[in-house]
Amino acid sequence: MMSEPETPLLEARGISKTFNGVVRALDGVNLAVRRGEIVGVVGENGAGKSTLMKILVGVYPPDEGTLFYLGKRIPFPRNPKEAARRGVSIVYQERGIIPHLRVYQYLFLGHEARYTKLLRLQTKEMKKQAEEVLKEFHIECDAGCLMGDLSLSLQKMVEIARAILTVRLEVGNNDVTPIIILDEPTAPLTVEEREKLFQDLLPMKSGASFIFVSHIIPEVMRFADRVYVLREGRLVGHYDLSQERVTEEDLFRAIVGRESSEYLRKPTLEREVVSDEIILSAVGLTRNGCYYDVSFDLHKGECIGLFGPAGSGKSEILRTLGGLLSFDRGSLTIKKQIAKPNEMPPIRLCRGIGYFSGETGKELFLNWPVAKNISIVNLEKVLRRILPVIHFGAERRMAERVAQKLRIRVPHVHVDCYSLSGGNKQKVSVGRWLERNPEILLLEDPTVGIDVGAREDIYEALLTMKRAGLAMILVSDDPKEYSILCDRVMFIRDGRVQETMNAEEFRKIMGVG
Repeated sequence: MMSEPETPLLEARGISKTFNGVVRALDGVNLAVRRGEIVGVVGENGAGKSTLMKILVGVYPPDEGTLFYLGKRIPFPRNPKEAARRGVSIVYQERGIIPHLRVYQYLFLGHEARYTKLLRLQTKEMKKQAEEVLKEFHIECDAGCLMGDLSLSLQKMVEIARAILTVRLEVGNNDVTPIIILDEPTAPLTVEEREKLFQDLLPMKSGASFIFVSHIIPEVMRFADRVYVLREGRLVGHYDLSQERVTEEDLFRAIVGRESSEYLRKPTLEREVVSDEIILSAVGLTRNGCYYDVSFDLHKGECIGLFGPAGSGKSEILRTLGGLLSFDRGSLTIKKQIAKPNEMPPIRLCRGIGYFSGETGKELFLNWPVAKNISIVNLEKVLRRILPVIHFGAERRMAERVAQKLRIRVPHVHVDCYSLSGGNKQKVSVGRWLERNPEILLLEDPTVGIDVGAREDIYEALLTMKRAGLAMILVSDDPKEYSILCDRVMFIRDGRVQETMNAEEFRKIMGVG
């Protein structure tokens, strides 16, 4: 028998789960969590990560498997409340906050009965204990603040504190070591907010253990103690990062089952020659309160990155170019034609500018099938010549062509987009522009929140379009994304261009590639 310090706090063995008697989501998966560690769980969309987490918190029952707590076999929880009584809670990727609640109200949500006397809520006592909790976890905010007024990183930290507090209250023992599942906690955060979250999270390991589900390989390798890799419902890798020499490429290979493409493993130092043709020119572009005196030329086949911290003005510049925002001063020339300050997106689209972001909820009609989402920006390709009606055969063939090129995992192109994984939704979005073939494509966080395999497929499609002459402008929170796609990077701070450098200089400064 293992000694007490080595005995896992929680251990799951041989977990299997099938849906509808057909879809094998998990097949004999093992996972263990010890005291005071962060355990990473990685895999592509559909690998079984979410199913495994939902089994651990009682959302789904497993078909097979056993569960142990400190070496003693226990039944699987039947619901999240029962899981919390056993020390396990979850913080989902989607923001689980209630914006209009105060911090102390949110922390004790669902446990108000403990603070009720003579039918009156003892708010002073709640605030006092909330302040003690915030102090314990080094969360720098006032217990009386509205949740909606906090930064995203602070909101996430309060969510984590609430998960730990829920375990303590359900167990009735502050000495218990909670196991908190963090499902893609950094997906909606900027680089600065991610760093702040982890710097606040690491000290919490002294009193809690964490299961960290993420698509961001560098984050997992930097902050996790051990990593489990799932692929198609099976456990295909387990690494102790404190004992083994593991590279990003090793983890990528385990996740997707193939080598990373050359440009992702080692970005080429010699970029393809960019055309001399200027396709877009901005001179002194200014939007008061957002950015000032922004000037640059974009050449055919070139990708320019706008890089800077949150609030730097980079996103507002991009949205102005796409017609989502107007500008107050300066000039914008697109294909040698002057653009008006308040032109709307349809006009910019007619000028050859497309806009693609990682927010699939805004990009796609989720209740529409894949085929319609692709054809909606390519109607001229699917309309019959004589009557202005859609040729459904042409629409289907176009969607199937896009699905094949981008490896979109879908049973058929008439399935609704809401049922697709995040990565496949992103591929549908970029596939529309692959067919549309605009002359300029604006990219805002194009791969946020998706797995490494889907991300690489999207990079490959964008670079193929770039080699064919597509010009791109990128805004992202991932420095590696700039190193893969961009020829030049403009550093934006406080709404002004501070410096412009080529891709090689950017990689050296940022330490990527």
